[in-house]
Amino acid sequence: MIRYEFIDTDIKKDDLHPDNIYKKEQKLAWDFVHDLKISKEIIPCPVCGEARSETLLKKWGFQYAICPQTWSLSLAAFPEEDVVTNYYYNSELSHFRASQKYQNLVLEKRKDLWERQLGWMEGRISRYLGNDKYKVIDWGGKFVGWVESLDTASFVKRLYILESLPPIQNEGNFEGSADIICLMDVLQRELNPLDLLKRIAQKLNSGGLLIASCRAGSGFDIMTLREKAESIFPLDHIFLPSPQEMEYLLNQTGFELLEITTPGLMDMKYIKNAGKNIPEDQYFLRYIMDKGDDLLLERMQGFLQRNNLSSHLRCVARKR
Repeated sequence: MIRYEFIDTDIKKDDLHPDNIYKKEQKLAWDFVHDLKISKEIIPCPVCGEARSETLLKKWGFQYAICPQTWSLSLAAFPEEDVVTNYYYNSELSHFRASQKYQNLVLEKRKDLWERQLGWMEGRISRYLGNDKYKVIDWGGKFVGWVESLDTASFVKRLYILESLPPIQNEGNFEGSADIICLMDVLQRELNPLDLLKRIAQKLNSGGLLIASCRAGSGFDIMTLREKAESIFPLDHIFLPSPQEMEYLLNQTGFELLEITTPGLMDMKYIKNAGKNIPEDQYFLRYIMDKGDDLLLERMQGFLQRNNLSSHLRCVARKR
């Protein structure tokens, strides 16, 4: 298992979730979900099928349950598929996110992050496939700026777009297979991650690479802040795998896991920003925050990265 540490003090919460739009996103999300009928049952883990009985948090009436086998986190009961489709394609929130103003602001805030991500991807592709240009699919993208940046990457021969969110246009006539599939921050909105990975495998050449990222439910800030974690809410977050569940998911769908890391930068910053919203029973974290030692927080973030305990997960897998 790769051990990874990277600290960048230039990256701020506002780069990932700009306050001037993120609060509106959350309000529109709440408007959509607050009157939905929610089952009180707890369904088995959607990947390994293990029965679940323990819930970590409740947000806007939705419970999130823990898989006892892998420590992944997902909704205790899933909404109907058409509800999720409406949320992402037909809701007021989806129209807001598809607006040019929103897309331009995200580009402004994340352009440097995307450049670094492409640099990381280039290194992985060079290591596992070689220095060449390849047919690439971006699967489930939602940011125009990301797709445009990916299209100019040094390893891209031709870029195809599948199952994207508005305002990105899908590739209407793609019937072949690709050398690389990018699945960036998509898994967390999936009702059936097993089916998704099986569909992806069908579009990937043998020996081709899947490069994926998503929120990890086993991440330190989520486990600590629970319902006070502002960056987690339904229905943006349905399925939040742990590294263990991600490996299990890939193995079940025909992939060989090559590397998995959690190079998150924000766990300790999210906890610091939570202030008095840190749950009262988290005495150790309250003590750490009371010390006001930023260098200590940096070292703790490095520990989380090295041991795959952060809440941002990314991996590289090869189709067998």
